[in-house]
Amino acid sequence: MNAKTRVGFIGLGAMGRGAAANLLAKGYEVVGCDLRADALTWLGSQGGIPATSLSEMARQVQIVVCFVVNSRQTEAVLFGDGGLVGQLSAGAVFIACSTMDPAYVQELEVRLAQHEISLIDAPVTGGAAGAERGTLTIMGAGAPEPFALARPVLQAIGSSVYHLGPAGSGARMKVLNQLLCGVHLAAAGEALALAKRQGLPLDLTLEILSSGAGASWMLADRGPRMIEGEFESVTSAVDIFVKDMSLVLDATREARFPASLAHAAYLAFLATSARGLGAKDDSAVTTNYDVAL
Repeated sequence: MNAKTRVGFIGLGAMGRGAAANLLAKGYEVVGCDLRADALTWLGSQGGIPATSLSEMARQVQIVVCFVVNSRQTEAVLFGDGGLVGQLSAGAVFIACSTMDPAYVQELEVRLAQHEISLIDAPVTGGAAGAERGTLTIMGAGAPEPFALARPVLQAIGSSVYHLGPAGSGARMKVLNQLLCGVHLAAAGEALALAKRQGLPLDLTLEILSSGAGASWMLADRGPRMIEGEFESVTSAVDIFVKDMSLVLDATREARFPASLAHAAYLAFLATSARGLGAKDDSAVTTNYDVAL
């Protein structure tokens, strides 16, 4: 795939913008589609090509990167009114970067193949910061030939690109990733809430915990927002983790696997959402423990 290939891009949110910016910086022409006018304005300001509809985008590209939130939005993008299926030409490659149920992903591959569209199952991790830096870890899966076509695009947005096997394998790996992320995030929130209750200096607490054996990526990234109580600037919402931890629990039930820590983290996010904070930044999970204490 040469450097002037046009790539379709759907979902210009916190992570999507970083990924799209890296594609542009590395010479790709990006035709973007998003429901929000401000996202399309942003894309145009970066040198991308805003598309007012999925059909307009589909006419211009053979490969599409999709950064929407979940399977429901993915389904609408592909099979909803004005969706890509029936618009993309034969041989097109659809790269799904969302966190989704592995069973849905496997079924989706079969459905898209009926329309001569190849699915690349490629969830990512690394957060908005990783998307901006182009250092995402990409848990890729899919048939070898379309994956080879997708790989240069994936390498433009991620520093570690893996091929795990058939479609669904990437989704399964992302579920494991979210299990750890959810547990680490909830544990960080619990620890900082306890430090607050004990009257410890929170800035020093975060510095010390981040420098020792108890450190985690989630503590370092979300910790500052937790101690500042700044939950309005959303990079990932509480309800995203309610959804993701639900996928984790689905996987544990299917495997008959007693994942008690995953259940505890799920309940922490669910309780935070139930208190009306579902749309706040996921670091707000610390307030659940603050209340509980």
